[in-house]
Amino acid sequence: MDAESIAGLVGLGVGLAVLLALSIFESKTYRREHDGEGMLHHWVASQHLHMPHWRRPRH
Repeated sequence: MDAESIAGLVGLGVGLAVLLALSIFESKTYRREHDGEGMLHHWVASQHLHMPHWRRPRH
């Protein structure tokens, strides 16, 4: 591997680490502001997507 390939991989690693850290931060902030409701749950509820009958928990 040459120096450019190594630099590219290091840059990719740093970029992914920053993306992961910001995602975690945003998720925690969203939960704090919306009384514990997660982003994914909010999106699914707003899209009116329901679980198929074979995946619903039985009571």
